[in-house]
Amino acid sequence: MTESDETLFTEHPATARSGLIQYNEFLMNERLVAVGYADAARRLRASFTNQPWDDVMLLPFLFLWRQAIELELKANIRDLATIRRRDGEGDADLKREAVNARLKNPQKVGHKLTKLVHELGEHSSALKLEELPESIARVLQLLAAMGDGALVSDMRAFFKFPARTVDFYGLAEALDDVYQLLEVIVDAATNGEGV
Repeated sequence: MTESDETLFTEHPATARSGLIQYNEFLMNERLVAVGYADAARRLRASFTNQPWDDVMLLPFLFLWRQAIELELKANIRDLATIRRRDGEGDADLKREAVNARLKNPQKVGHKLTKLVHELGEHSSALKLEELPESIARVLQLLAAMGDGALVSDMRAFFKFPARTVDFYGLAEALDDVYQLLEVIVDAATNGEGV
C-alpha cells in the first residue's frame, strides 16, 4: 500500500464483527448521506438529558440537520429535473450537467438554502406539485437566515447571535418535520415510483 492509499479507514480496519461499520463508495450518494446526517441528528436528540452540558450539542445538532436538509434539497432538485426531462422538457437548464454545475457553484446555488428552496419551488411548480406548507417554508427561511451558505465551511456565522434559551424538543421537531416532508417530494411527483 502506498502513502496515497492510506486513510483513516485503512488505519482502522475491522478485525471482528463487534464494532464493524462499512464504507462503500458505490452506495454513498447525496440522499443516503442526507439520511445519515438526519439519523445522527435524531440520535443526538435522543441523547439530550436537559442538563447544562447539553448546551454544547446545539450547534453540532443544527449542523447535522442543516447538512441533511441541504443534501435532501439537492437530491430532490436533481430528481425533479430528471422527471421534467423524462416528461419531454428540453430546457438547457434541466440537463444533468447544467443542474450539477449550478448546484456545485457557490456563485449560483452552492450551499445556499434560499436558492435551493427557490429552485425546488420552480421544479415543483413546473410539475404541478403542491407548494411547501407555510410552516416548512418558515423553518427553511429561518435556518437559511442563520448563515445561508456559511454553515458548511464556517460555524462563525452562528456566533453572531445573542444568547437565547431554546426549546430543544420544539426545534428538533421542526427540523425533523422539514426533512420528512423533503423525503417524500419525489414520491409525490412520481406516485411512489421514484426516479
